[in-house]
Amino acid sequence: METTKRIAVYMDHFIANIIEYKDTAKEVKIIKSDFNHFEKEKILQKGESHLHHKEQNMQNEFYNKLRNELLNYNEILLFGSTTAKTELTNILNDNNHFKDVKITIKNTDKLTKKKQIAFVNECFYID
Repeated sequence: METTKRIAVYMDHFIANIIEYKDTAKEVKIIKSDFNHFEKEKILQKGESHLHHKEQNMQNEFYNKLRNELLNYNEILLFGSTTAKTELTNILNDNNHFKDVKITIKNTDKLTKKKQIAFVNECFYID
């Protein structure tokens, strides 16, 4: 029987903390979107329509990086306080690779890294 490989992602639209769970949760990586306040100001100087297009492209790149990080896992927990986790879930559900992957979404407040680890331990330990 295949071992369950579990991973959690605490995320918003700009940053994602990747937390792997084996016997206990451990942060393994941080992925940041290239779209940030500085980038937004720079793009806004070119016009609002340009901003929307550029923001969409950068958001897609961010989600694609996350998708690639999640490829080798069969249980994924997405959590955080924004809609980014739902947007990523939609992208994953559109990809055949994730059709047999258990994806769980949990709404949380903003959490410190220590609280993120505790949250992941609690969620996966219960299973």
